[in-house]
Amino acid sequence: MRNIFHNNDAKQLNVLDERFYPSSKIPNLFHPSVTTILEVYPKGYGYDEWLKSVGFNAEIIMTKAGDQGSVIHNMIDKYLNGEVIKWINDEGKGLYTLTEWQMFSRFVEFWEMCKPEIFVHEFALVSDTLRFGGTIDFIGKINGEMYLVDWKSSNYIHKTHELQISAYATMWNEFNPKHKIDKTAILWLNASTRGVDKQGKKIQGKGWQLKDDWGRTYQDAYRVFEHTHAIWDEDHPNYKPANLLYASEYQKGVTTVYPVAEDVVEAPVKKKGRKSKSIKDIVA
Repeated sequence: MRNIFHNNDAKQLNVLDERFYPSSKIPNLFHPSVTTILEVYPKGYGYDEWLKSVGFNAEIIMTKAGDQGSVIHNMIDKYLNGEVIKWINDEGKGLYTLTEWQMFSRFVEFWEMCKPEIFVHEFALVSDTLRFGGTIDFIGKINGEMYLVDWKSSNYIHKTHELQISAYATMWNEFNPKHKIDKTAILWLNASTRGVDKQGKKIQGKGWQLKDDWGRTYQDAYRVFEHTHAIWDEDHPNYKPANLLYASEYQKGVTTVYPVAEDVVEAPVKKKGRKSKSIKDIVA
């Protein structure tokens, strides 16, 4: 997945690799996303067996699930911005699949039940200190506590989801020490729940659940993420964001001035028990 930016003055089309986030302070410095780092975390026996069962269809299934997740995220973002979300357009054409609409309806049920107080939503952050970036789905007050919530429409909740939001919370706290996160949660829009928790201990409804009981603090979970980050550094000592740069217009008979990518600056890699070394030869 990529972000595309057009520089009209320079006649350039910049295509940025979404696996990496540009530093907000240092030009041409990129850091891996939290989800990219977590790709090295073991998926487990169940995942290996699933790969065996679906074979070459695995990539197609995962791509479809990713596309569905992106659609639902966009629906939620528009809803939180006050836009009207319609099942069909003015021409009577359906805009979403039934599954997408069902999951979005579950989100609305959660929102109307809990009435969260929005602090930020769909908010990108990158830390030069922690050396990673990510996009936070929601931060705000739920029942008087400051929550960081990630929307998930997957078939199950994996341990990497807990690690992901622990990293987001740690990064948020770095920039917002006066508004630190109390709890991290996943709003699971594909849960097997049958309705409201009769004991009143869990926030849930039919087909959705706000999962915030991890059996440990997000600070403890972040320590596991730090180990995972160290493994990612070991496996990617010279990582290269797959950014692309093109001229934004062409005309027959006119010599094209091709844009030249700027060199990406070196980013220090911290390793315990060793001196910090630099990641070299990274190109945009």
